[in-house]
Amino acid sequence: MKKYFLALLIAMACSSEKVEKPANLMTKEQMAAFLIDNHLAEGNLQTLKIEKDSLAVIFHEMERDLYVDHGIDSAQFIESYHYYLHNVEELGEIYDAVIDSLNLKEKMLNSGQ
Repeated sequence: MKKYFLALLIAMACSSEKVEKPANLMTKEQMAAFLIDNHLAEGNLQTLKIEKDSLAVIFHEMERDLYVDHGIDSAQFIESYHYYLHNVEELGEIYDAVIDSLNLKEKMLNSGQ
């Protein structure tokens, strides 16, 4: 997850263009829910002891399933993500929700709930 935050910070620092709100913009709640599931999928894969090439293939399949589960497609996610990258306050709210949720899930796992 750290690599995503670093990429976000670099992208935000390098970009000053204004991006129009896409017609199919995911809500902040939808974006947070997708990112939570995406990060959980990545975390699960990182525990596997298989080659990176194989992990990439498996993750691609998992990500495709996530799009279906969330009722979106990759284009909608990319357009929404691009929009939020240029709207730092909203992106911060999204990632606050993502981090809070992941921390809560971790606490629940660690406490055996």
